[in-house]
Amino acid sequence: MTSGDKWRAVGPASVGFETKLSTFAVGARINGLESGLVAVCEDSGTGVKGTGKGEGRPGVHGFSGSHNGVGVKGEAHDGEGTIGVWGRSEDGYAGYFDGPVHVNGDLEVDGNKGVTVRMDDGTYRVLYAVEAPEHWFEDFGFGRLVDGRAQVTLDPGFVAVTEEGPYHVFLTEYEAASGLYVTDRNSRGFGVRAASGADARSEFGYRVVARRRGMQPERFAVRRDTSAARRTGSSEDSSAASPSKDGAA
Repeated sequence: MTSGDKWRAVGPASVGFETKLSTFAVGARINGLESGLVAVCEDSGTGVKGTGKGEGRPGVHGFSGSHNGVGVKGEAHDGEGTIGVWGRSEDGYAGYFDGPVHVNGDLEVDGNKGVTVRMDDGTYRVLYAVEAPEHWFEDFGFGRLVDGRAQVTLDPGFVAVTEEGPYHVFLTEYEAASGLYVTDRNSRGFGVRAASGADARSEFGYRVVARRRGMQPERFAVRRDTSAARRTGSSEDSSAASPSKDGAA
């Protein structure tokens, strides 16, 4: 190893820099004005690879103590198959988040989308999302016929986020069978009438479904097969950066 303006490990060697576990509590601590560590693999390999030992101990731990900082950041920009951050687990979770998650872009899921709900018996059960080949928003409410008719006003917030034009209205009558039907749909709301006549005074529920504003996706849009990316990630040699038997890193 030589030094001057910088330290440099001169090869050939299988490991450029190594510390002994029994000697140091921290194997290496590196400070820099711009980056503490820059790792580059000049062959087809991994720039930085960490191995954790002990239950719950991470292989790589990123932490930011700065205001509005970022603990771990991944970027990849060359080609539609690039992946900024990739996780894989054959037994547990490939990703786990304690806190809100925001996605600034599209979210595609190959498997199920569900929410876990705690039941009275203490168990957690999964409820799955309803899917559709287009973007739909929906709203629900109740109304009551007076003299065989009712007028429903759409929520202004719902109107603001949905497309102008036709929308679906589904009615459910909760009292006498009056033969309800929808009339006079417009951007502000719709009317409900009873085929049985002006004497109807039944309560009803409604479900309104309209297209999301600004989104016009192709129905059943074709997406590229992501299995190749999964195979590429899983085939990486996990022994490339494994510690030696005496625990050196």
